[in-house]
Amino acid sequence: MGDHPRGYTLSQGQPPLGGRFLKTGLHVRLDADDETYLIARIVSALFVFGMYLVWLRPALGVGDSRLYFVGVALWLTATVITVVSSMGGNNRSAKRLLFISLPFDLVALAFFVVSTWQYEDPFYAFYVGLAAVYATAFKRSRAWVYSGLFVVSYLSAHLVMFPEMLAPGGYAFVVMKAATIVLLGWSVGLVMEQQSARQMSLEGRSREVVDLNRQLERSVAELQAISEISEVIHSTLDFDSVGPVVIDILQKVIDIPAACIFVIDKAKQQTLFSASKGLRSEGTYSYTGPGLIAEAGLDHDDHFACLELLDHNEMLVVFCADSVHIEALEADDRMVLSAVASELVVAVENSRLYKLTKRLSITDELTDLYNYRYLQQRLDDEIGRARRYSKTLSFLMLDVDDFKAVNDRHGHLVGDVVLAELGQVLKTAVREVDMVARYGGEEFSVLLPETDAAGAFIVAEKIREAVALHRFPDEDGDRTVRASVSIGLANFPVHAEDKESLLKAADDAVYQAKTMGKDRVRAPQLRMTRLGRPTAVPAPPEGESDQ
Repeated sequence: MGDHPRGYTLSQGQPPLGGRFLKTGLHVRLDADDETYLIARIVSALFVFGMYLVWLRPALGVGDSRLYFVGVALWLTATVITVVSSMGGNNRSAKRLLFISLPFDLVALAFFVVSTWQYEDPFYAFYVGLAAVYATAFKRSRAWVYSGLFVVSYLSAHLVMFPEMLAPGGYAFVVMKAATIVLLGWSVGLVMEQQSARQMSLEGRSREVVDLNRQLERSVAELQAISEISEVIHSTLDFDSVGPVVIDILQKVIDIPAACIFVIDKAKQQTLFSASKGLRSEGTYSYTGPGLIAEAGLDHDDHFACLELLDHNEMLVVFCADSVHIEALEADDRMVLSAVASELVVAVENSRLYKLTKRLSITDELTDLYNYRYLQQRLDDEIGRARRYSKTLSFLMLDVDDFKAVNDRHGHLVGDVVLAELGQVLKTAVREVDMVARYGGEEFSVLLPETDAAGAFIVAEKIREAVALHRFPDEDGDRTVRASVSIGLANFPVHAEDKESLLKAADDAVYQAKTMGKDRVRAPQLRMTRLGRPTAVPAPPEGESDQ
């Protein structure tokens, strides 16, 4: 029965050896030391009773037998109290039970000694054993007290109750035996105290090892999370698709139920990247500086706090979560967030470069319109779609009239400005689904999906009038420069059945518009082939009728 640091009880707790003691309607699990004590207690009760029946009954007189039976009754009473208390679920500790049985033991042992005085002190071993048990339970701090009580009981039985029974030299011997009880109790208490101190030290070190292992596991998990996030971030240049994965991994590592992370362009006050999870609103969130708001019109959330993780050049990385969780972030958590922030900045820069490169590969640098290569790709796609779904599409080819004269009069810089503004005029004159491209030089083109020839003619006229009414800036910035366009129109499948013939038909129509006076719209004429199919022919010279 040790002094367990967690205050285990005699009637509760999981035994190290998993044994069961007795069945009395309750299945009681006891500590192995407690089981040993209870069994020893029961065996000792049977022993004192059996010793009387087998050995002492024939020899003891009537008075001594009565004294002995009083001692047996007290001993059995203490034993019954200990067993019942341990099995009755009273949650009594081992020390408490020993304290309850102590007065019974002291008096019972005294009666045993007095009743058997003529048999050379047979119950001295009980004093020694109980002194050791109490010293084991209470350690050195109280071993003196309990050992002293047993000495008082022992000396009382010998010196106080029947002093005339001892020979003159017997007093010294009794005192020596009493001193042995005290010394033994103190020695056992000292050994148990040292053992308990070593045990507590070992348990403390064990807890330190467990804590270190836990920290190591957390550090490994954090490194794995950073590695996973880095792999996810750099696995694609389409950075918007990795946001949910990044925030999901972060949540698992730092255990925050709801969070957002932003990468912000400070110069443009623009959110370049954002990811969120676990928020109450389904809206899109943006960082505004002091806190978190929803672009969908939600009120400011005072329960959220934001932590600026990284301020790199013109980019700022911000992590937002519940203010309680933000304040509770440990140093390791902040290191993980900072590492992820660094990866995000690099990934965002790479994504921006990728998007810029991709945009430059399909756009014209001067006019910011789609370029010739992308026009060819879109023509293939749209013609294929029109053929597959039996749709129609129209194509406009535009050429700036007398553009060389603009360059010669105002210079090439003004000519570049004219081309750039002309591109914007074209974009404002068409639908969002229509595509405006720079074909080359001063030539432009417009792709009109699902638009027949009549509709295309209306759009072409709208463009021609918009250009004619627009005034472009000259070299002094004054808007005095005029321009006009000649437009050729071709339709699929009316004027052409493939891309090459469509481009040729539109180009021929532009040529006819030029030869007929410029600043006008022309479409190819149709004639019937031998197979009964219409085919485009060049428009007739001026003076002849147009179809």
